[in-house]
Amino acid sequence: MLKLTDTSHHAEVYEYALPLRQPLTTPSRGATTSAESAMRQGMVVVFRDNNGVEGIGEIAPLSGLHKESLAEARAQVLPGDDRAISGLPSVKCGVEIGLLSLIARQDNELPFPSIITRLPLNALLTGTKKAIVKQAEEAVRDGYTTLKIKVGRGAPKDDIAAVRACRDAVGKDIALRLDANCSWQLTTAIRVGEALQDCNIAYIEEPMRNYWEIEAFYNATGIRVALDETLYTDNPTQKGFRNTIPAHYLAAYILKPAAIGSIIETYSLAIEANNRGLDAVISSVFESGVALGFYATMAASWNQGRAVACGLDTYKFLDGDVLETPFAATQGSVSVLDVWNNTQYLNMSVLKKIL
Repeated sequence: MLKLTDTSHHAEVYEYALPLRQPLTTPSRGATTSAESAMRQGMVVVFRDNNGVEGIGEIAPLSGLHKESLAEARAQVLPGDDRAISGLPSVKCGVEIGLLSLIARQDNELPFPSIITRLPLNALLTGTKKAIVKQAEEAVRDGYTTLKIKVGRGAPKDDIAAVRACRDAVGKDIALRLDANCSWQLTTAIRVGEALQDCNIAYIEEPMRNYWEIEAFYNATGIRVALDETLYTDNPTQKGFRNTIPAHYLAAYILKPAAIGSIIETYSLAIEANNRGLDAVISSVFESGVALGFYATMAASWNQGRAVACGLDTYKFLDGDVLETPFAATQGSVSVLDVWNNTQYLNMSVLKKIL
């Protein structure tokens, strides 16, 4: 069990509330719910050893995705030295980030051995067809070569129209990924997939509500699936099912450490994906630069040195950061070393100490 503090380090906890540039939405098995109305809230945990070296973690449960609330996560953090950290996924992940960061800082190295120096991001596109096309064109001008479009929130015909318009706008050389978040019945998923067969879709994340229908979807459409919710569900049958799906139906594992609830387990899943010939794609739950910078170091050590675009473009949904130098991409990618180094300098003006 993890402990928030022990004899080798001291811990401090801060809260933050960052304004959102647009509302966040997270699906609940096909239904979209408003996750945060105006602010993204979370906690930053600072571990400091006896020599003053610090490791910083982030705990930021997301309504609509996590079962625990921020208040419940806070209750697990505040008791102090004698309480073990609970198994709440957001708490466990945030504490692991902090402790692993502390070890890395003590050794003056990255938390994970970096194979690549720059990590590409996929631009996250949401909204109407017009909005998606505008975002896509802006992203390509900014240097992004991979786009991820949220689908499954409205009528299938609107999704089809938006994706086709996006492909027409950006050309054939830009990779398109779709994310349906388990929204569709199989018949709907096949209808959408068949309508987009000439759009060269890299993959669709979890298109169906019924996870066991992946084979039928692939056989009907030829479009591969990326696993996301299946990797952090609390349904053991569904979680185990991933190992029975032939790898040629799949393209990637989408790995959200804060949802999986463990950095160590996330890393193990990345190795599993790569051993199956699949991409390991790190993704966030709209956290601040503390978590994103750490995640970048993880992803830089995956995929046998291939620069696989990842889901850290979520920083654009937040108006500000808890870091002095906010997490940000340049030409669609980030310098792994730079974003890691930036995670040690907090913007104290947006933090409120609670422990």
